[in-house]
Amino acid sequence: MSKIDRYSGIQRVVVTMIVEMSRLVDADRLYLSWRDRKSGHYLCLPFSQIGAEAFASPESMRRIFRPSVARRDNLPPLKKYRTKPVKYYLQRAWLDVAARLGHDRRFHKYNMSAKMWRDARKGRKQVKQQTLSPVEFSSRARAGDHLVLLDSAWFSEQIDIFLQAHKAELVVHSMVYDLIPIVAPHTCDGMGPANFYQWLLRSQEYTDHYLAISQATLRDLKDFFSAHGVDTPATVVPLAQAALPSGADMGLQKQVIGPLSTNIATAAYPGLRELITLDDSLRHVVANPFVLCVGTIEARKNAWRIAMAWKALLDQGYVNLPKLVFAGRRGWLRQDFEDLLEATGNVYGYVRVIDGPSDEELDMLYSHCQFSIMASLYEGWGLPVGEALAYGKTAVVANNSSLPEVGEDLVEYCDATEVSSIAEAVKRLMDDDHRAALEAKITAANLRDWADVARDLHAAIGLFS
Repeated sequence: MSKIDRYSGIQRVVVTMIVEMSRLVDADRLYLSWRDRKSGHYLCLPFSQIGAEAFASPESMRRIFRPSVARRDNLPPLKKYRTKPVKYYLQRAWLDVAARLGHDRRFHKYNMSAKMWRDARKGRKQVKQQTLSPVEFSSRARAGDHLVLLDSAWFSEQIDIFLQAHKAELVVHSMVYDLIPIVAPHTCDGMGPANFYQWLLRSQEYTDHYLAISQATLRDLKDFFSAHGVDTPATVVPLAQAALPSGADMGLQKQVIGPLSTNIATAAYPGLRELITLDDSLRHVVANPFVLCVGTIEARKNAWRIAMAWKALLDQGYVNLPKLVFAGRRGWLRQDFEDLLEATGNVYGYVRVIDGPSDEELDMLYSHCQFSIMASLYEGWGLPVGEALAYGKTAVVANNSSLPEVGEDLVEYCDATEVSSIAEAVKRLMDDDHRAALEAKITAANLRDWADVARDLHAAIGLFS
């Protein structure tokens, strides 16, 4: 968390569920627990000492747990120097002088004024070491308490802690997002599948109750333990079909509008205020029709076949095809995709890769895309499908694993293993009338939000009270 600027999918799920659970449970009774890397001790804090705003972003979490780094985060023009202290302090000193002299033009490139800079500098000084008082988990936990493991904990030191909790008669709930390393090991790298297999098998020693994020994951989980002659209690807590959470959702104050944005008539020019803060490299993307594929670029996400579907359509003469935008970090086992892009000039210039977009950039991309595509080979849920639906956009979605649970009857389905099937689904969504009909169904649909997830999680835990 000390270096990243955007949550991964599972990290976002974890922090959002924690915040939503805090709205259902007394904050003094809800504890956050973790293994301290320095001491090796398992510590905990009541949520009331932390607050929802701490989970808004990796940056806001650093303000609580890594305040020395957070002080640098607090200055937007210097974010890119956060891990380069010498450049950071030199650039900061130069801007301090410009601010004292009232040189507003120096700050216009950041949509700031000299006064906003001075206020930000004051804010930096106000970022103090918050007095946290974590205590040993064992000193707070009592028999009958619930320990809910929302993230995978594969390390032996953590497993030992959970075994002790189980021995102390705590009720241990383990959330399982997917069994992809076991059911689709060809999409994973290294010894990940073997390590995951051993962790999951051993988890039954301390887990009283499993939480699966989809019916598909539940089936895979039951099949796994059945193969080992084990019957385990498990409940499905489906994830959300929700847009990216805003700072307001996490309790943050509204961001200050820059001096070059204040007098924009937003009713006449909707989106202009957001567009002028968008990186130059993305402005051309959102100005033209495009289809959005969100997720880490790795073998399971099927980027090669998706790009090949675009090539197939172009080779058939569909020159009015929207561009294809991949938005995500570059992952593993993606060489075939990279080779395709290199050999075809990014599929004749129709494919664009945006490496590690920010949440603000993703929000803009979802808002402006024609539709999205998630033709993955396997998923535990499929957050980008639900996110697209929440923005009112339909999608091309693989008809496998959990994805139909997310897409319901609001998307076009395809066989992820067939390039021709992906291409045909894309062609169907190029029909404006058909796409509009699906969008109308999305508008009328009762999509699942994170409050629904928290209520179901709370109820599932309550089954073991």
